[in-house]
Amino acid sequence: MIKQHVKKIKRRHVHEVLVYGAVGISALIIQDLIYWIAHRYFGVFPSVAMILGNIGGMFIAYVGHIKYTFKKHRYSKREFVKFLLTSMIGMAINVGGVRFITKVLLLSPAWGLAPTFIAPFVTFLISKFWAFRN
Repeated sequence: MIKQHVKKIKRRHVHEVLVYGAVGISALIIQDLIYWIAHRYFGVFPSVAMILGNIGGMFIAYVGHIKYTFKKHRYSKREFVKFLLTSMIGMAINVGGVRFITKVLLLSPAWGLAPTFIAPFVTFLISKFWAFRN
């Protein structure tokens, strides 16, 4: 009987992580497109372009996580504020990473996309155990 419960828990968590990943990839694509377009075609500084991208991706992520990942049936101001704080932590990782890559390592702004593959791991844990906690 315990094995059945463990299997259910594992399946549920695996499914949750996969859905979180799909929503996150959608938000990441929007974020990175905004970053790339703002920097490449409008000459926006890489850090500012990352902030703009993060804001765009944040809205996609919030709606997706509410509807699909954590399956909430209502929007909550409290959860939204927690989500904003979580997103700001992700943005700090992204923007800090871009600044480090472009200003310290003196690499091309194209490398500024690298932190966007690290932040989701941190924000998933915060979202799961704090922002959208059941």
